[in-house]
Amino acid sequence: MSDGRPDRTILFLSERSDLFGGGQRSLCDLAHGLGRRGLNPRVVVPGPGPMTDLLKNLGIAWTALPLPPIVSGAGLGSLLALLRLVGLARRENADLLHSDSPRTALYGGLAARILRRPHVWHLRASRPSSHLADRVLVALSDRIVSVSRAAAERSPAVRGFAGTRVVRTGLPDIPFLTRAEARAALDLPPQPFVCGVVGRVEEDKGRDEALAALFALRRVAPSALLVFLGPVDGESRWAQTAALRAAAAGAAGAVRLAGSRPDAPRLLRAFDLVLHPSRHEALPRAVIEAMLAGVPVVASAVGGIPEIVEPGVSGLLVPPGHADALGRAAARIASDPELGRRLAEAGAWRAREQFCVDRMIEGIAGVYDELLRPGRTPALQARGTVKEHPREARP
Repeated sequence: MSDGRPDRTILFLSERSDLFGGGQRSLCDLAHGLGRRGLNPRVVVPGPGPMTDLLKNLGIAWTALPLPPIVSGAGLGSLLALLRLVGLARRENADLLHSDSPRTALYGGLAARILRRPHVWHLRASRPSSHLADRVLVALSDRIVSVSRAAAERSPAVRGFAGTRVVRTGLPDIPFLTRAEARAALDLPPQPFVCGVVGRVEEDKGRDEALAALFALRRVAPSALLVFLGPVDGESRWAQTAALRAAAAGAAGAVRLAGSRPDAPRLLRAFDLVLHPSRHEALPRAVIEAMLAGVPVVASAVGGIPEIVEPGVSGLLVPPGHADALGRAAARIASDPELGRRLAEAGAWRAREQFCVDRMIEGIAGVYDELLRPGRTPALQARGTVKEHPREARP
């Protein structure tokens, strides 16, 4: 912080206690980095879970306070939760509230108005639940930190808010396992060409496009495997039939559902290629992790992905929902190892330079400086152009 005060308390609000997505890991990275810079981070979560285990390992204090969904928790439950949050913020002497989702932004924004404290909404999604919801949350925010320009353009309210700042997600160093170690950990054979799909196994993440791409890939790499590394509903019809569909197409045994792994980022070097065929994204952490691991990436050109991947330089981009294009791009890399090597090297360099955790922390600390410096103005409700934070260079 610019004035060097070591006692400023930032109260982070999360609606989850697990590590459901990259947002929860990024919140932990941010709180840890700000703590090392002399601030006093405190995290509010619904209760104990994998996220609080990580916070404890990082030396970050957390408090259990469920913030119920407004629809199901309307009325007395929501009011009591808001009052408890106000009381907690007072006891912690919070200088600023930082919300990590639309639900927490509603509670955090209301609490901040009651306390006359600044409120920051961290925007991690490229699509709003509704334009009305975005208008309400913008009205309750002094600044919006958007992880990508795509997310900052997601609605007229966010796009027109003069307090919107783009600060891209940054990642700390990851102790990747070697290719051999990672393959052993995933019980994969050492030789075949292996494609990985990292993240939740669901329709919006392009699971069907990835499966269809496998068949095109196997025309040039007949023994190629497709591994889904992430949480999957084992009771779903898709999970139960994926292997059968692969077998019916002549690819028996070629599809693996590895499930959710807490060490998933460390395992990325098991793959010769990472596919990310999502249909919408703000700024996917999994793509940055793959690039840091030195693994070439083929991804959909949606949301903030083109802000990560320079097409043809640090990865390949294809139209969203286009399984044929995804398969052709995967086959191109499998049949041209030199191309894969060039994309991987350029991707690793770009990820280290543009998406390191220190850049993210510096950018968000700069946003706090705007709000906590003496004589600051209240919430910026004027319309204006979305800004890259001055400390955050455009990739």
